[in-house]
Amino acid sequence: MNQTGMNSGEGKGRSASQPTVFGSHPGLFTPADDDAPKSDLAVLLLNPWGIEEMCTRRFYRILAERFAEVGVASLRFDYPGTVNSLDETSAERGLSVWSEVTGKAAEELKMLSGARNLVFIGQGIGASLALMQAHFEPSVAAIALLAPVLKGRAYLRELSLFSRLIDDGLGIKQELRDSAPGSIAGLRMPRAVAEDLKAVDLNGLEIAIKPHIFMAERPGLEADTTFRDRLQAAGCHLRATPFAGYDALVSNPLNQEIPEALIDELIEWLQSLPRGQSTLPAKTPSPIASVRAGAIRETGVRFGPNDRLYGVLCEPTGHSIGVTAVILTTAYDHAAGWACSSVALARELASVGVSSLRFDSAGVGDSPPVAARRKQVLYDETQIADVGMARDYVDSLGISERALLIGRCSGAYVAFRSVLADPRWDACMIVNPVAFRWRFKGLPKTLKAYMRNALDMETVRRLWAGDVDLTAVTKNISIRLVDRMAGGLSPVFAPAKPITQLTGHVHRDFQALANRGTPLSIIYTEGDEGQEMFRVNFGDAGEKLSAYPNVQLHLFPDADHNLTPLPARERMIELTKLQALALGNRCHEQRAAHG
Repeated sequence: MNQTGMNSGEGKGRSASQPTVFGSHPGLFTPADDDAPKSDLAVLLLNPWGIEEMCTRRFYRILAERFAEVGVASLRFDYPGTVNSLDETSAERGLSVWSEVTGKAAEELKMLSGARNLVFIGQGIGASLALMQAHFEPSVAAIALLAPVLKGRAYLRELSLFSRLIDDGLGIKQELRDSAPGSIAGLRMPRAVAEDLKAVDLNGLEIAIKPHIFMAERPGLEADTTFRDRLQAAGCHLRATPFAGYDALVSNPLNQEIPEALIDELIEWLQSLPRGQSTLPAKTPSPIASVRAGAIRETGVRFGPNDRLYGVLCEPTGHSIGVTAVILTTAYDHAAGWACSSVALARELASVGVSSLRFDSAGVGDSPPVAARRKQVLYDETQIADVGMARDYVDSLGISERALLIGRCSGAYVAFRSVLADPRWDACMIVNPVAFRWRFKGLPKTLKAYMRNALDMETVRRLWAGDVDLTAVTKNISIRLVDRMAGGLSPVFAPAKPITQLTGHVHRDFQALANRGTPLSIIYTEGDEGQEMFRVNFGDAGEKLSAYPNVQLHLFPDADHNLTPLPARERMIELTKLQALALGNRCHEQRAAHG
C-alpha cells in the first residue's frame, strides 16, 4: 500500500531546507528563491538554548523561508552537544567551541550563498554569541539581537527558576529533577558551557565595530532598555522594537504562537540594509550530508513530493540486524524530541544494529507546511500521509527488511492510525496515547483538570480576554461526562451510544492488527491523562486487552507525559531495543527457514 498515492492531490508546498555539512557539523541551508533578486547579504541564524530552542525551531524555519522570498540565503545549525549535533565531546571545551563552530558556519554560508556580507541573527544565548562573534568576523554587516542574554549568571538563575516551574507543572518528583546549571525540561547544558556562561556580560563588551543592529527587547525588562541605550551611545546604527509575543513564543511549545509582526519588522529591516549584487561563485551543497562519530553515521535527508519533509537518518556503521525504526514527532516537538529523547533513542538503537529515521511532519519543526492543511496539526490525520512518505523513503534505501513505527502523545495517535492504514509496518510502539480514535476539539483535558481550572483566576481572566475556546471546552467536557457514564449504562441508552459505538470501532481496529499479527506495545506513565480514554475502551486495569495477544501494556512509574526524567527515557529505550531485536530475530528465522 503506497501512502503517497492516497494523497497525491495535496499540494507539493515549499521544499525543506538543504541539509549540508561543514567539517563535522550538520546544518540546513536555505538558498534565495530563484525568482527573487539576489544580493550580497546572507543570514546566519544562531540558536537559543533548551526549551527556548525547541520553541524557536519552527520560528527559525519560517524566518529562513521569508528571507529566501526576498532574495537572502540563510544557514542554521546546532551547537556541539545540543539537539542533532553528533559532536558531543568538543562541548567539554566550553562556550569557545560554540563560537568556533559559529565561525565555521559563517564561512560555509558565504561559500554556499556567494554572499560577501553576513547578517547574524540570534535569540537568547544565540544573540549573545552573535554580538561576541561579530568582533572576529569582518564580513558581518548587521546583527539582530532577539531577547539577548545580557548577563550569564542572571540567565542561569532564570533558567533554574523556569526549570523548577516546568518540573512543578509536569509533577516531577524532587529526586528525579536535574538541577545541574543550565539544565531545563530534561535537557542538560554541557557543564563547561554553563561554567563559561558565568563570565558573559554584554554590558562590559567593548563595541569596537559599528554594525547595523536590530534589537527586539523583552517587554518590561529594564536591563534590555539599558543595553539598548548603551548600543546607541556607542554609535551603532540601531533599530529597537518591543519583542511583541515573546512569552507566547517561548513559554510553552504546545501553545506556541509565531510572532508574525516581529518577522515583518525583521524583513523590513533586512531589506533596508545596504546591499549589492552577489559576485562570488556559490558552492553546490554536497548531495550527501553525513556526519560520523564512532559506530554511528547520521545523514540529514529530504523526501516526499518536492523534498518537502526533513529528517535525520541514523545508521550503524557496522553490523545491521535489518530493522529500521521511524520515530515520529508530536505536533509541537521537532525531530530531536522532548529532552532530545528521539536523538538518544536513535543513537542507542544504532548501537545494537538498528537504523532509524526521525523526521518532522509538514508544518512541524524544519518541514514546511502544506497549504491544504490546518496550521495546527495536532491530532490531524493528514499526517498519516507524511508517515507513508517516510515508509516509502525507508523502503527506497533498501537497508532493512522490517520497520518499526514509534510515537508519543499526538505522535502515538498518528503512529497507531498509520499502522492501521498501511500493512507494511511490522510493529508499533506508542507512548501515552490520549485516544485511539479522535472526536475531541483541540487537545482535551481530564474532567478533574477541567474542574480544577474552572476555579482558577487565570482561567477566568483568559475567558474574559477571549483566549479560551468555550465551544471546544463545552464539547470536550460533554464527551468526558458521557465517557464516564457510558461504562455503567446500557448500550441502548441514547447518550451512551456514541461512546459504546466508538469503543466498538477501537476494538475492531485492535482486532485488525491482531489478525495481521502486528506487535503493538502501549506505554503509559502512571497517572497520565491519556489513561482516562484507555480505561473507557479497555477497562480500569486494561483487562479487555487480553483479547489481543499481539498487544503488550507497560506502565512507567515516576514519569510525566513527556518522559522528562532520565530513568523513564532510559526504560523506553531499553523496551524499544527489545522490540527491534525481536523483529531482527524474526528476519533471521525467516531467512533460515528459506535456506
